[in-house]
Amino acid sequence: MDLQEMLGQVASKLEQFLSTKTVVGEPIVIGNVSIVPLQAASFGFGSGGGEGKTPNNTGTGGGAGAGASLHPVALVVVKGDDVKVYGLGRKGILEAITDLIPEAICKAKQAIKARENPPAEEKKAE
Repeated sequence: MDLQEMLGQVASKLEQFLSTKTVVGEPIVIGNVSIVPLQAASFGFGSGGGEGKTPNNTGTGGGAGAGASLHPVALVVVKGDDVKVYGLGRKGILEAITDLIPEAICKAKQAIKARENPPAEEKKAE
């Protein structure tokens, strides 16, 4: 495989890896609260090749590689019509998120209870 082919393969793999979903995560929905994680993505790649000759031998070699780094930077919290963005680099974000946890747990319990005990009207229809 020549250097051009190696670079093409590395670039192709990076293209597959990096997408909108890489930066904007899947929403986490609990009741009427949705939390969407946002990440920063950085990446790089490099390649090299060479050729050598001795009186008895000739040879070529090459290589390519890539790396990527993802780290969370913010959470978008949607509660009804209210939308807030919490940057994860600032102090106080954990307190703000923990304020939402009790309500999220309550909504989850209500949803589970509703599934386990459907209203009387639904039971009659069965």
